[in-house]
Amino acid sequence: MIWWEERFLLEAAKMEKLYWSCVKEAASGYHLTPNEISVLLFLRRYAPKLDTATDMVQQLGISKALVARSVDCLYRRGFVQGERDGNDRRVVHLHLCGEGIMIAQQLYQSGCRVSERLRQNVTEEELQIVHTIMDKMQRNLDEILRDMEGQVKEYDGTGQRF
Repeated sequence: MIWWEERFLLEAAKMEKLYWSCVKEAASGYHLTPNEISVLLFLRRYAPKLDTATDMVQQLGISKALVARSVDCLYRRGFVQGERDGNDRRVVHLHLCGEGIMIAQQLYQSGCRVSERLRQNVTEEELQIVHTIMDKMQRNLDEILRDMEGQVKEYDGTGQRF
């Protein structure tokens, strides 16, 4: 692997770890799982444009079962509500409600504080370059994941498929 690729991947992993550490800390009093946090942040960011469990599965890369379990737990706690689609009763549109709105905002603000610190001493021009590059890489990633869909097997942690 070329040195910049290795460094990029390592730094991206460190950024993700930092982000999740701060977000989890902000959520610590609410006893939320990482997937529940992801659902709250997703709905805060994308609803009502993307607001179904299927949207979350596709966008977050979380299994249907985990999304369903997370949504169910958040629903029981009064953090999310669902409404059946008027045209297709099988589709349920989700939205934040009650304390879920405030919690999602707190989680978002925690992530923003991390982002602000990461952007220190970075010019707007440099940020635009990063944005352009990340857009291209995101499209490539989406294409790779689409190509792999249906081919991915689950692993038992030892590298062995089961």
